[in-house]
Amino acid sequence: MPVTFHSDPAAFARAAHDVASRSPCSEALVAIWCANLRRHPPAPGVDVLLATAEADGARALAMRLGRHQVLLEHSDPAAAREIACALADGGHDIPGVDGGEAACEAFAGAWRERTGRVAVERVRLRHHMLESVAPIAAPSGAMRAAEESDHAWLVAAHDAFTDEAKVPRAPQGTDRMVRDRLGERRYRVWEDPAIVSFLGTVLVDGRHARIGPVYTPPPARGRGYATALVAAASRELLDRGARRVFLTTDLANPVSNAIYARIGYRPVDDTAGYDFVDP
Repeated sequence: MPVTFHSDPAAFARAAHDVASRSPCSEALVAIWCANLRRHPPAPGVDVLLATAEADGARALAMRLGRHQVLLEHSDPAAAREIACALADGGHDIPGVDGGEAACEAFAGAWRERTGRVAVERVRLRHHMLESVAPIAAPSGAMRAAEESDHAWLVAAHDAFTDEAKVPRAPQGTDRMVRDRLGERRYRVWEDPAIVSFLGTVLVDGRHARIGPVYTPPPARGRGYATALVAAASRELLDRGARRVFLTTDLANPVSNAIYARIGYRPVDDTAGYDFVDP
């Protein structure tokens, strides 16, 4: 059987290393995923998929939490196809797939053969990497770590972000997710003097750092709050020991791509996202 399903995140990380290491962004993403699963095991009823495959020298990884799409990163197409066949034959209900375009196309082709469902492009994403923060002009206000008293604001902002981005909400529920991340001091907010923007941060193994999501409610947009917040949070992560900081943007949003370029983020690689629908 070329596909292995993993219940232990550490074992999955070891098996997926060859694929994840093809991109520094993928390497960080897999490390962060596995660290989060170890820290916060999913709630009862929330499915976790961790799979690897090898077929004639081709390799693939697959990750999925709850009702989200399957993440393939830069898997080889032939091995990604094997994972799709195994999932379809096992009766899994998969809403879509994200990752390198060739891997997604191979997965989607096998999915159509097995289930009759077709892939429709949902999004084009770009992974960015930063190693030093460029100087920028900051607006009024300042960054601070979010506190327990910010819980209600963050829950509402998270839900607004996912609705606007058209992505599923956290499988464990936004309230629990925010509470867990507040406990780990992973949120940063910009105040002027009330909260006007927020972002999430994560640093694992003392070196893999990622920022996301980043969200400013519509009434506060266009004033540079998100730019200043991402710059300040990125600098903090580097000061804490991160070698690089990563984030992901939607290629359909030229504003955010330009903002992050001014701060010092540089494109690394692109991925695509597809939804599976009835013909």
